[in-house]
Amino acid sequence: MLTIKDLTIQNSKGTTLLESFCFTLAPHHKAAIIGEEGNGKSTLLKAIADPQSIEKYASVSGIIDTSQAHIGYLSQKMDEKWNESEPYEYCLKNDVNELLELEQYNELENYQKLCVSLHLSPDFLQRSQKIKTLSGGEKVKLQLLKIMHEPVDTLLLDEPTNDLDIETLEWLETFLLEFDGALMFISHDETLLSRVANRIVLLETVNKKTKVMHTIANIGYDEFMRQRKEKLIKEEQLAYKEKEEYEKKQEKLNRIMSSVHEYQNTITRQDPAKGRLLKKKMHSLKSMEKRFEKEGYTKLDTREEAIDVHFEVFDWNPNKICLDLFFDQICADERILIQNVHLFVKGSEKAVIIGDNGCGKTTLIHQVYEQCKQREDLKIGYMPQNYQEMMDDECTPVEYLAKDGNKEAVTKAREFLGRMKFTRDEMLQKIKELSEGQKAKLYLVHFIIEECTMLILDEPTRNLSPLSNPTVREMLRNYSGAILAVSHDRKFIEEVADTVYEIKDKQFLLKEKR
Repeated sequence: MLTIKDLTIQNSKGTTLLESFCFTLAPHHKAAIIGEEGNGKSTLLKAIADPQSIEKYASVSGIIDTSQAHIGYLSQKMDEKWNESEPYEYCLKNDVNELLELEQYNELENYQKLCVSLHLSPDFLQRSQKIKTLSGGEKVKLQLLKIMHEPVDTLLLDEPTNDLDIETLEWLETFLLEFDGALMFISHDETLLSRVANRIVLLETVNKKTKVMHTIANIGYDEFMRQRKEKLIKEEQLAYKEKEEYEKKQEKLNRIMSSVHEYQNTITRQDPAKGRLLKKKMHSLKSMEKRFEKEGYTKLDTREEAIDVHFEVFDWNPNKICLDLFFDQICADERILIQNVHLFVKGSEKAVIIGDNGCGKTTLIHQVYEQCKQREDLKIGYMPQNYQEMMDDECTPVEYLAKDGNKEAVTKAREFLGRMKFTRDEMLQKIKELSEGQKAKLYLVHFIIEECTMLILDEPTRNLSPLSNPTVREMLRNYSGAILAVSHDRKFIEEVADTVYEIKDKQFLLKEKR
């Protein structure tokens, strides 16, 4: 069990991320932390698991009692200091520079048994392979492998689903459901949230990120989202009704004041006594006006997930051949990943490629982009898995979107970023300081401004919050052009894909045509 009392977290700039947060995590609690990008979800988990790890960029006040918990913590990104190590070294060592004793190798047998349950090859730990060459999903599995080997009763998982293939996602759901201890996790995977979470912690900022809020609910994710939607609708209706009544009262008061003022002007000289009474009446009306303005009406907090952007509809030939590509082989480091690839996409088709981690999806989609990027009949928007491939980290979002810097382009960039819920400060800070989800949104805005007619996307929704993901899926579903995407997001596949290709046993297969 862990207990948190009156926890407040501020970043190094003095911005409050969390205020007066109280929470208890007990056995069988499976608490999901949700919220938009940059709201402090990862910082909260780090503060619980290792307070010293955030000292350089955040300050913490309050009580975090973990004395009764044996914690296993999965970070969002694997520490790069392990890049040159091999998987077995990561499992057996506590520090990258540690020298292994001969008897420590005996533990590998236990690790190899766990590999099977994680859908890792039995020889995974025996390969002569640097960790830096592993796929994103394999790195996540490796971290889980080490955590599962320890006797933990409390799991803190920061985006455990990032880059996991669908088969392993389904395994992870079962594992988390069957875990007897306490669980607190961050995830953007709505399917996982629906099936696993029995408590929800929502961290949010409202009113253009000037006010922090948190909500704790002892219910599942689907019920939480249903209640939240109903609550926001009721708040909106109440605010509208109050505003309407306020305006009617204001109008009535203005009419009375206008009549009194007009009567004052005509009667004062003729009848001073009545003039004094009217003056007193006007004074009373002005006092009423001030009190009325002070009371006002309920003003809604502006929610940050309410993004308001979409692709403009454009004419597009439904029979246009966007992709008709053949690859005999897709290789990486002279290793054959996929054979006999035929990829066909036409018109406004949305095609999604699925497959196990490390099977070659990202390599394939990158080669498709390289072959198509010079085509004059397509305006291609490409979102790589590593966002930095196509972005200059040192420029600002406005500079990225308005490369020529003219006034009209800058105004348009600011407008779209505002509708994507970027604050003024975020529009002008360096891209490297943005969250990964904000970078994904920046790509989408770029595609809209550039009026792209085909999108090639590698895991487009993996860093977006479950609050904004439904809107993004709707955007892409209604997009007039063609889409080729790699995804493990089951909601994305279900709601956006017309065609699903699967890479299995090095073969490229048409799995489903809807």
